[in-house]
Amino acid sequence: MAPRRLVPILSILLALAAIAVGAFVWNDRRAGQVHSDVITRPVPELGPHAHLLLPNLSGRTMVVPDRPHDPREVRAPDRDQRITRVRRFQVSTNSLGYRGPELTEPAPHPRILCIGDSVTFGWGVAWEDSYPARLSKLLDVDVVNAGVPALKPDHMGNWVQAYAKGLEPDILLFTARPNHTRPDPFGQYARALAQATATGAKVGVVLPPISTFDVMGSQNQAKELRRIQKIAAEVPGGPVPVLELTEAFRAALPRPGYIMEQRNGRQVVLKLPERTVVLDAAAPQHGLADEVVALFENDPSFAEPLFFDGGHPDAAGFEIFAAAVATWTQQHLL
Repeated sequence: MAPRRLVPILSILLALAAIAVGAFVWNDRRAGQVHSDVITRPVPELGPHAHLLLPNLSGRTMVVPDRPHDPREVRAPDRDQRITRVRRFQVSTNSLGYRGPELTEPAPHPRILCIGDSVTFGWGVAWEDSYPARLSKLLDVDVVNAGVPALKPDHMGNWVQAYAKGLEPDILLFTARPNHTRPDPFGQYARALAQATATGAKVGVVLPPISTFDVMGSQNQAKELRRIQKIAAEVPGGPVPVLELTEAFRAALPRPGYIMEQRNGRQVVLKLPERTVVLDAAAPQHGLADEVVALFENDPSFAEPLFFDGGHPDAAGFEIFAAAVATWTQQHLL
């Protein structure tokens, strides 16, 4: 049982937290502005800019972009005019500061602990649609959702070291990709994964899916996977199995919606399922072409299948996410 003195008591304005994970939250409370409630507070003992969810939240409202976006838009002074497509979702937490119901004590076995960032948390969807909640139903086991928006791998490793043993997990799913905004992202990832294996739980690495509108993620996917597989094979306490979810999402296509392909310096948007080209624009140095962004802003029905903002699955995406994790967990960890 986790000591009560370790209950998360943390938070930071989620606007700053969300910028770090590519998701923007409005929390400007001036008259007429949409805003999000504060749901986290800082926890510097986990590392610079670390934060965790506040305990005992009830129906806090988050307002987030409902289309792909990049840091240029997030930092723009006219961001409210640039990003007009938004979605709202509710966040509640238990007394320990985790999204979901109160934990059963003593811990039932098997118990799966899902540690991760906004994807594990279930950014943009109801708790019932998050992958840990769906995984619990699919496997009929106890699953703890320890996901926190914008939590980085090094924060995750420190969190695992501080809290995981108190939760008595049999399986720990380390669900994150390396943080390329900091120096030595793969070194930080390796250290965090070693902290996870040191708990004595069976550890698996889950790599969240990459949206077709995630330009950098798509470009780096193959190289990143090879590096992580090498880390997982060599980590003390390993080897650790690795699940890359991008292919599961791509295999679920075609279905109605729009995807983007990068072709010889062009960003080509295709309509599914017929793969009709609807836009062919020159790729900018970073991020998405303005013409691509305009497609989303000008037509509320324009959407990528299985994702809602170019970085996070929607409810249908999390259904595929959880099903793939459930099958893989049964094969490698249960």
